[in-house]
Amino acid sequence: MKKVLVSLLVLALAMSSVFAAVNFSGEFKGGYQFQYKNDAWTGHVQGQDGDDTNTTKLNLGIADDNGVWSVGIEGALVADGRVTGDISIDMIKLFGIDSDLSVKFGLAANDEQTVLRAYANPTGKNLDRIRTSAPGVWANVAVGYGDYVTVQVAGSPKTLAVADGGDMNPGGTTNGKYTGFGACVGDLAISALGKPMDGLEISAGWVLKGDGQNKSGNKGAFTAAVDANVGAMAELGFDLGVSASYIYGIDPKNHVVSAAVYGGVDMVDAYVEYSYNTVEDADRQNFLAVGANFNLVENMLLDVYFGSNKLSTFADNLFVGGDIGYTVNNVTFALGVEYSAGAKSLKYDNTGLVIVPTVGVSF
Repeated sequence: MKKVLVSLLVLALAMSSVFAAVNFSGEFKGGYQFQYKNDAWTGHVQGQDGDDTNTTKLNLGIADDNGVWSVGIEGALVADGRVTGDISIDMIKLFGIDSDLSVKFGLAANDEQTVLRAYANPTGKNLDRIRTSAPGVWANVAVGYGDYVTVQVAGSPKTLAVADGGDMNPGGTTNGKYTGFGACVGDLAISALGKPMDGLEISAGWVLKGDGQNKSGNKGAFTAAVDANVGAMAELGFDLGVSASYIYGIDPKNHVVSAAVYGGVDMVDAYVEYSYNTVEDADRQNFLAVGANFNLVENMLLDVYFGSNKLSTFADNLFVGGDIGYTVNNVTFALGVEYSAGAKSLKYDNTGLVIVPTVGVSF
């Protein structure tokens, strides 16, 4: 799979040089996680995604200046060598039609297809998210009108896994589902995102099966969300917003309600996020997080946060942490420190004290 990644990188670089009017961007971020637990220190490579702590990732994006096409590549370079990617073409702009209407066709070889979302998601824990059931190759169509509304349909028929060598094989099964790169159990996702005015977003979505995100059920789920930035709508010169989402899982039946309040000025901004899941053993069943970001020095990262994954047993599920860092010439050096009394912290999903130095390069 790493050979595939190298080939994709070479292709991306070739495309960026062959096509003059393209934007080539990307990000690499990685580091090392030190954890103190049960009177002992352990460590492993830290990934870009807090939920996936055993990978270091490279993200690439290529798009033409006119917005006709875009290509995205994401590589997990350490743990499993997995590469995912997507391509999108706007058919209206492809034929040179000057219109606010857009019709985009896309293909994606990735983990799952996520529905369109309006929720603010201040902690980054995706408490509002529902998505399709399994890794696979997905086709999607998105029809939009300006910045006002977008409707997206994504799906894939049931397919077998594609091995690294290109042979078709089941790749093993888990609970009767095909697994492996390219495998898909067949699913469908339909969603819409509307922006009727500056500062206001509304979304709704449905998946036929779903992957059980937030224990939202694996036989379908519905979601709806709204985000209202009163500061932007009233042109107050600062952010002051409220966001809410609702998930209904069909089987097993459950409800997930999330809400957030956020706001601030250039120097400091803060948020409060709360979520309740009717499934009692959910990771964040009765969740509360409070955080603040301080922009006191140019190019300096400084944030703090605390909360609990279950308010009924607040102390047993308490987490507290923060990050400090500095960016110079598009290179960011950062240090994250977090303590969690329970099984799930906010960023690194580990118990005990965690110290994570990272380096990120953007271009």
